[in-house]
Amino acid sequence: MNPLPSGYRLIPVKTTYLDMKSKPSTEPIAMPEGCEVERWEKPEVKEYKKIFSAVGGEWGWSGRLILREKKLQKIIWAKTTENYRLRSSEQVAGFAELDRSVPGQVEIVYFGLIPAFIGCGLGRFFLDWTMRKAWEGDARRVWLHTCQFDHPGALAVYRKAGFGVVDEKIETHPYSEEFIRKVDAVDN
Repeated sequence: MNPLPSGYRLIPVKTTYLDMKSKPSTEPIAMPEGCEVERWEKPEVKEYKKIFSAVGGEWGWSGRLILREKKLQKIIWAKTTENYRLRSSEQVAGFAELDRSVPGQVEIVYFGLIPAFIGCGLGRFFLDWTMRKAWEGDARRVWLHTCQFDHPGALAVYRKAGFGVVDEKIETHPYSEEFIRKVDAVDN
């Protein structure tokens, strides 16, 4: 493992793994007016990091930010990686990243909305859309994970969408010193 960049450190985090083993049986949620989902082919690393930070900054997401540019580009340009952007009134409102590298399984690696769009009725639609997209092809299992620092409602939303908890672990993950200070201030 490469050393962490300056300003980051590893901390223990409760991570919850969830999956579903059958396609949603309900009708798709209608796309909200003024929205569209677009395939984001070969995103430029700088633009990817900008949207990644906008969606995950409040929750301390750092996994893609600490990667070297060539390594990140290799991941997000891989044939087994699919990136999608949700647009609302022509503004980027969120993104999703799928990993199809394991035959029969699809991981929703990243999923989220930019904070300004949370609570606007887009999340349920976009999660439903992302799950259905993940089930395309030969998928027999769709899975994702969340952690104690993600949006407080994330776990409940995933469960309501049909995902079941398959494991919980305390894992060590990198977070920025700034985010750790923010979390410590809230906890104290």
